[in-house]
Amino acid sequence: MVFSKSFQGVPLAEMARRLRASGIDSVDLTVRPGGHVEPERVDEDLPKAIAELAAGGVRVGMLTTNILTASDPTTAKILRIAAAHGIKYYKLGYYMYEGFGTLRARRDEVRARVRDLGQLNAEIGICGGFHNHCDNFIGASLWDIDYILDGTDPKYLGSYFDPLHAVIEGGSQGWLMGMDLLKDRIMIVAVKDFFWTEGAGYAGARRHRIRVCPLENGNVPWIDVLKNLIRIGYDGPMTLHSEYQGEHSFKDLSTDEVFKQTARDLAVVRGWMDEALNAQ
Repeated sequence: MVFSKSFQGVPLAEMARRLRASGIDSVDLTVRPGGHVEPERVDEDLPKAIAELAAGGVRVGMLTTNILTASDPTTAKILRIAAAHGIKYYKLGYYMYEGFGTLRARRDEVRARVRDLGQLNAEIGICGGFHNHCDNFIGASLWDIDYILDGTDPKYLGSYFDPLHAVIEGGSQGWLMGMDLLKDRIMIVAVKDFFWTEGAGYAGARRHRIRVCPLENGNVPWIDVLKNLIRIGYDGPMTLHSEYQGEHSFKDLSTDEVFKQTARDLAVVRGWMDEALNAQ
């Protein structure tokens, strides 16, 4: 499937038509502030969005949300509507790291919140994915996610594994060790890539920052990632991110160019999947 954030502002009917033309028939739909569906309008707008995309031959395979707690009344509303429409997965929102000296307590706080979400997910029949995101987020280190998810049922709460962010934070082998820890809990996989460029951003001898780039030009060892996914029998969703607009991108593409690059990335990852399968 493809992450809908990349096509924000494109009418859903047009987005469906153009994705279908690229061979994509499923989307990861944003249901969060500023997304395709605003959380406070989920009752009306999510079913409408699902129907409009379906009319164009595209289904909603998962939701990207800002859900953080089971106690927020909007949480259950979003998840119940999603489950009623056959959506099986959603991405949680982000818990922030609050500075040096806070991590142990913060991990336990997040662990308690996530356990409550796991129980709610089980009641509703949907799986939440905890996304590893680099920089100032709880879970930038994959072993923190392993700790936070320990003891929960992976059918209802798992890892939304993002190799791009894992490589940024995990260097040469840290991403692999983290993937090893989470291998029984990987429920969703993000597909995207990056390269380093000079400039303020991440610590290092010559401080660097990242640029999202086409899959074929990036630093993520995708063949190795895919081989490991095959090795563990992964059969869940993979969501393609085409975040090629703005200063974080290798180039600020037009909407037409983003659609074209998405089709190229799809062909690349399918080729890699064949290569990984043939290597078994």
